Amino acid sequence: MQETERITYEYEWLDNVVSEVKLIMDQLAKETFKRYRESGKAILRSGYAKYTWKSEHKQYFIEKLGISDSTFKSMVRLGEMSQEKFDNVIVEFPSLYAYENRGSITKKEKRKREIEVLKEAIKFLEPPQQLYDVVVIDPPWNYGTEYDPDTRRGACPYPEMTTEEIMNLKLYNTENCILWLWTTNAFMKDAFRILEVWGFEPKTILTWVKNNIGVGTWLRGQTEHCILAVKGNPLYDFEKAKSCSTYLVAKSNGHSEKPDEFYKLVEGLCPGWKLDYFATKQREGWATFGTMERNNK
Repeated sequence: MQETERITYEYEWLDNVVSEVKLIMDQLAKETFKRYRESGKAILRSGYAKYTWKSEHKQYFIEKLGISDSTFKSMVRLGEMSQEKFDNVIVEFPSLYAYENRGSITKKEKRKREIEVLKEAIKFLEPPQQLYDVVVIDPPWNYGTEYDPDTRRGACPYPEMTTEEIMNLKLYNTENCILWLWTTNAFMKDAFRILEVWGFEPKTILTWVKNNIGVGTWLRGQTEHCILAVKGNPLYDFEKAKSCSTYLVAKSNGHSEKPDEFYKLVEGLCPGWKLDYFATKQREGWATFGTMERNNK
């Protein structure tokens, strides 16, 4: 038997694997992760996990398909995964490149992907099933800043909204409602425009003074503001309000998280059903709405 014939005979089984994988690659051309996962399964079925393959078999396979060694390894890893783990990979990584380079993927890239996933999840949130007498809303104002672990660590970790998008939000408020709208110095003018569109009349402004100083261009920020506005004739404890100031000093916690002291103030002044719109966590006695994690009623 000639050498060429011997090699052809020895690699006949491997050529069958190559043909199977090529067919998979063609059929799933638009589904990158699934394409590589099914290719990996074909490789494993051929005996790769049982050490049937030798180093020259792997090299032959790679050359025939025109893929890199890292892509081959990714195929095998994806093929070995449980369905649950594979589903998590699809969510976490935007591309096969990102998966193959997961050890070196930057915090910036990871944060960007998380925001993209969150944007998609928001579309499928179940809306509140009732109307509320008290609504606290902390919109994701559009600062237009992109997260960077070196220079912009304070950038918004969730999807931002334009002023027009915020105006178009449905508040789920009753006809007689008290609204607490959180804003910052940069969006004070926009906040009043939004209140007008929503049909709420501003009454006063609560200013939260934080325990630490933030970022800023003209001056560094250390405050946030919450506009108290009303629609109709809502219930409100005016007697208790006589001992409450527009100046609130409280510790700053996580990004966008408002202090417990604020919620205690609202609970003390405003009876009725309460909604925390764009809440960062669940609170007893409050319905929450805004993102995938916050939709707990």
